[in-house]
Amino acid sequence: MKDQSGARAAAAYSELFKGTSPEALEGAFVKSFRRGERVEEMQNGTDCVGVVIEGSLEVKPGDKSSVSVLRKGGEFGICNIFVREKMPTTLTAKVSSRVMFLPKERFARLLSEDSGLMYRYIRLCNQKMIYLAERLRLISIADCTERLYYYLETAAEGGRVKLKVTKEELAKQLGISRSSLFRAFTALEESGRIADKGGYIEVG
Repeated sequence: MKDQSGARAAAAYSELFKGTSPEALEGAFVKSFRRGERVEEMQNGTDCVGVVIEGSLEVKPGDKSSVSVLRKGGEFGICNIFVREKMPTTLTAKVSSRVMFLPKERFARLLSEDSGLMYRYIRLCNQKMIYLAERLRLISIADCTERLYYYLETAAEGGRVKLKVTKEELAKQLGISRSSLFRAFTALEESGRIADKGGYIEVG
């Protein structure tokens, strides 16, 4: 009997594959990665879509600062299903991680067979496009303090932001040094534009 634990985990954790039966993900397999190990879309000589089912992966544009972190349920390799070009990003395991891989050829067939999956795929691609547009807007702001404020203002819900990353990770995401980040936080607090309430940040 085939081990379908990876397919079941992907169907449970991934917004893309949620509701997809493990049987439909035939051909999927799981690989483990040590902390610091590179994670490639090409596995066993085949281009694959990946889903993090345990641990987390850091996403970087080449050798630059990290753009984001993929946690449990996070997908990668989905934006170049129908083109030959490789994504200009690198993925590295932040901690010991397990990833489910599904060959892109199999994924493409599933899209044609499952309208629900196709809808979720298009929605996810749209979300990624919006995220990239926000990233471009963010890095176009030269001043570190204004860049941080724009990030907080955009992330705020009801005027509050609960940071989901460490300050070090936030500095990497913003493309600035830790010292510049702390100076920016201080400047924003002193000017009254934000207030650190301990568990969250209030954005004025």
